[in-house]
Amino acid sequence: MTEDDDSDHYYLGVHKDAFRRYRMFNEINMPGTASRLADLSLNPDMHILEVGCGIGDTACYFAKHVVPDGHVTAFDQASDIVKLAEKEARDAGISNITFVCSHAQDFDYGSDRYDLAHSRYVLSYSPDAASIVASVFGALKPKGMFFGEEVAQSYVKHGKAAWIDKMEAWFTALIEHGGGNPNYGLEQLPSDMIAAGFENLHVNGFWPMQDQEEVVAMLRLALSNEMRPNLVALGVATDDEIDAVLAAAQAPGKDFIVSAAAAIQVVGYKPSA
Repeated sequence: MTEDDDSDHYYLGVHKDAFRRYRMFNEINMPGTASRLADLSLNPDMHILEVGCGIGDTACYFAKHVVPDGHVTAFDQASDIVKLAEKEARDAGISNITFVCSHAQDFDYGSDRYDLAHSRYVLSYSPDAASIVASVFGALKPKGMFFGEEVAQSYVKHGKAAWIDKMEAWFTALIEHGGGNPNYGLEQLPSDMIAAGFENLHVNGFWPMQDQEEVVAMLRLALSNEMRPNLVALGVATDDEIDAVLAAAQAPGKDFIVSAAAAIQVVGYKPSA
């Protein structure tokens, strides 16, 4: 189990210590999301659904920069996360967002409600991702779009760095224990979208090039404050093993690079009625 009963599969943490890392994660990945959105034909009065909104960074971006005359409905399964997202929107003076605390399997998607649905690094964690994709399809209006982003490769490296291999294995173990698929973006997302009824799929790869010290700092933060208790509780790693990886995890030199978010971006369209 996780540290919060509201999030059965939130294995990377939902407590306050995790919020800083979530913000760093969004700062690293938002340029790729924004770049793909700029290629889509989006009107400022559209209604957008954000599946798994986290701390609200992306939902706020949608509300302020993409649909300032429209509305964003955003949900997440962790109550602490949703409360923080609501505060972020209030502090930014953004009023065209409705936040909902709900598991993806329980959310009231309705039918023909939204012009665009978006999720980022959510479906990989779900044991029932295909049914969520199908629910999103039903929730979209005819000609509506689903923009899904999922991890394609957790870490990319040149040379040998044992601590990276160890973190990747632990990350994979946590996702699989929750019933998810760490390679969902590559293995299942396009096929699940086609099975749900989406057409005219466009698949892109995205590999953000970040400051390596920032990436390593984010990974260290995740391991020390969020992953540790679950890894130990599940018997995947000991405290001593985790401490050894934290000691070895340093910003790389010229011999290798590390990426926090090599991703697959898939856009699909609901057919006309």
